[in-house]
Amino acid sequence: MSFLSKLRGMSRADLQSIDASAVKGRALRRRFESIRNKQGGFTLLELLVVVAILAAIAGTATIMLQDTDRKGAAAAHVAMMDELSKGIQTFRVLNHGRYPDVWDSLLGDAGVGATAAAQDGTVTATGLGLSATISDDLAFNLETRELTEAQVASLNTVGITSVRLLDTTITDYSCTDADIRATIADKGNDVTAQNIFRSNAANGCGANTNHALADGDVVAFWAGSPERVGAQLGANPALVAFGAGADSTLFDPSIIGALSNVPVYRHVEADEYNRFVVLFNVDSGEASFQAIIDGAGDTKDEELGEVDNVRTTL
Repeated sequence: MSFLSKLRGMSRADLQSIDASAVKGRALRRRFESIRNKQGGFTLLELLVVVAILAAIAGTATIMLQDTDRKGAAAAHVAMMDELSKGIQTFRVLNHGRYPDVWDSLLGDAGVGATAAAQDGTVTATGLGLSATISDDLAFNLETRELTEAQVASLNTVGITSVRLLDTTITDYSCTDADIRATIADKGNDVTAQNIFRSNAANGCGANTNHALADGDVVAFWAGSPERVGAQLGANPALVAFGAGADSTLFDPSIIGALSNVPVYRHVEADEYNRFVVLFNVDSGEASFQAIIDGAGDTKDEELGEVDNVRTTL
């Protein structure tokens, strides 16, 4: 091994301990001093190369990871929609052909009828519109219509008998259509977008009792294309829309087949109703489960499109 090779293999401390005057030969001495005096670390050129490489990697990562949070949330929502669909059908199998009951009506305030609810257990839904907390995207896909006697019987036959309504007469906080979003946003109470259809005792804006569905009641119906929610091409079924809120028997732990968690749809504003919506076909003598849609009025396939970046449903 040459003298210079040995020098390059030595530690900096060992190099500093050598007396340069002991190195014979002017050229060799200059080489030795150059090696010994060389500073550690990167040169400016080396640093610039490293920075350029890191910038290229960061740019690639940004492109690959853009919208990751949005896509992750969409994927979670698709899983929730699947779970709800399976849960509803399993519930019916385990409960002798009866679907879960006590859905959120999605309707606005019960007005004077709410006072009657506290007195004799009746609330009229006639004349009510969609709740002011429903997102514009969801509202675009819904409309309010009166239930016929046959449609009520169709729902009752499979165990769907009652819904939750809002109550404007609550005095702890304002639950009127004009104020309900401000009430949700107010940190001075416990009302949230998840629990607005729950009773006052459960920190919601719901009436004290469930409303028994009756002929002439106004409810939300699906107004979008029937084919979007799995109906046969050319068919135009009457599809009633109910919110899967926390008071539904689908989430009652005392009932066999109930689910343990109430899913939340997070692609709406903080003051908008954020539960998923269940559609039931009431065109025959026995209502049937049709589909799940999310808080923006999108189907599972449309939400999947967001995961695949085919379309944006936000």
